[in-house]
Amino acid sequence: MKFLVFSKFILLFNALTVFSYADTGVFPRKIVLATNQPLSGPAKEYSLIGRSSRAYFKYINDQGGIHGRAIHLKIVDDQFRSEKTIKKISELIVETEIFAIFSGLGNKTFQSIYPFLKKQKIPSFFVGSNLPEWTKPVQSNIFTFLPSPEIEARVLGRYLTKNHSGKEIIIWYVDRPEYFRSVKVMTNELFGLSAKLLAGKKGRLKAEWNLIEKRKPDLIVALGNFYDLMKFLKDYPKIDIPVYTGHSLADSRITKWIDIFSLLRVLTAYPLIFEKENKGVLLHKKILSLYDPSVMPNRWTLYGHAVAELMVEVLIRSGRSLNRQKAITAAESLIDWKGRLMSPVSIDSKNHLALTYFRVSQILPEEINHLSEWIDGRQ
Repeated sequence: MKFLVFSKFILLFNALTVFSYADTGVFPRKIVLATNQPLSGPAKEYSLIGRSSRAYFKYINDQGGIHGRAIHLKIVDDQFRSEKTIKKISELIVETEIFAIFSGLGNKTFQSIYPFLKKQKIPSFFVGSNLPEWTKPVQSNIFTFLPSPEIEARVLGRYLTKNHSGKEIIIWYVDRPEYFRSVKVMTNELFGLSAKLLAGKKGRLKAEWNLIEKRKPDLIVALGNFYDLMKFLKDYPKIDIPVYTGHSLADSRITKWIDIFSLLRVLTAYPLIFEKENKGVLLHKKILSLYDPSVMPNRWTLYGHAVAELMVEVLIRSGRSLNRQKAITAAESLIDWKGRLMSPVSIDSKNHLALTYFRVSQILPEEINHLSEWIDGRQ
């Protein structure tokens, strides 16, 4: 009889522990996350990030979940339009208990919902935005995934100083404030190199390339977003000069998109889909085949898997008595954490940005050459 009473006491204590510490969106058997993704519209390719994350969460759930809880990811289709993001996310949060926003995509879309999330005290983990306003200064309830242009510029500057001292370079950059700031960051890292700056103006690509060809630098650095960089590189004349750029072009399909891929050096943070011997890539393909077989593995599915694995680590470290503050504290304990797919992650109370470590790499057909070890882009 005493044993039965004691057993009932233990069960009741465990149940009360779970419920006492449970936060909004945390239930005895599930944790509810929400994300905004362009499931339809011109940017729907990026929705593979959310679908891949959901597949990884299903895989984790089938392994027993996180401390006995399954992860439920609710995806809203915002078509990459901020007016839809705020409408659908706010409606979802009013109708459903949400623990946190996870991996929502887009600069303007996240800007649209942040005031609402702040008012509701809902944290955002590993947002797909590279705006420095989210992490400089650090905001306690926001963690971002994508690097700012300044992080990438710092990595490139450190690599060039170490490996190309005495060389002459031209830094071409898109004429916008964020890239002008990144140029200043890079030049502060350059020692022993002669650097000339060239602001990329709309409609002047041919003139800019003529100037580069005339000056004949040893190396070119190109700073900008994916679309601006693609336009710049497609106009590349036959001058046979290596071009260094950020991670936006780190895609196995780059060899089909531009002719000068062999001269291109990009920053990479996770493996490419054709790396057949990589254990993380093998697991990724297996998970997709089991949980979302209609999706073909590519760069965006790798992203989704990587960021989901990071979120799982945060939830594991948060413990069974899960609440939002514990999750924030857990995220800030990720010091030199290494997942199956990602570069090392170091997050603390002074840095809420996940991707700060990169390698300089050359992408060839079905082959990748890493030209450096991991370089940390933090100050």
